[in-house]
Amino acid sequence: MEKQGGLWHWRIPQLVVGLSVLAFAAIFAVVGFNEEATRQAIRLSAKIAAVLFCMAFSASAVHGLLRNSFSFWWKMNRKFFGISFAVVHLLHLGFLLLLQQCFHPVFTMAKTSSLFAGGMAYLFAVAMLATSFPVFANRLTARQWKLLHTIGGWWIWAIFMRSYAKRVLTEPEYIPWAILLVAVLLLRMVAWWRGKGALKKTPIWWKRLSI
Repeated sequence: MEKQGGLWHWRIPQLVVGLSVLAFAAIFAVVGFNEEATRQAIRLSAKIAAVLFCMAFSASAVHGLLRNSFSFWWKMNRKFFGISFAVVHLLHLGFLLLLQQCFHPVFTMAKTSSLFAGGMAYLFAVAMLATSFPVFANRLTARQWKLLHTIGGWWIWAIFMRSYAKRVLTEPEYIPWAILLVAVLLLRMVAWWRGKGALKKTPIWWKRLSI
């Protein structure tokens, strides 16, 4: 049900994407249209996308552990955090393409394995974005939808983790993002373990009634 007050549903991507675009525009306005500005936009869009992804990917785990009004708001809006992530991440790709075309052959110099892994992350992001809308989600069964979002989520998490983990030793500014990604992993593991334990304690007759 659509909420009339507060920060709910489509107000989240409107605010997040709008502020992100303003920040990117400010970078180019201040620094100019050059390689340095493009690289700053790439770094900022990656960091924003990582935070939004973590918010979407950890929402259910957080609510499963906290069970309060804030975690409820978080879980109810995870779809819109996910949409915000996908849009900002596609803007990140746009800045990479701008760098490639105008300033530096970033894709040409990249390893094939890196291009494949990153390309798959974008394919998952686009597929998950599309299936956030009923017109596409209805083409999948519930099992297919869950499988796509689970595999896609973990693939994107791994790409972010790989990207930031190899930078933390030489660039300390990436430490908070690496910690955030590890925290998401731990939250999901704890939530899964607690859920598994609760399932074991559920009486057999109730499991059969719930099928």
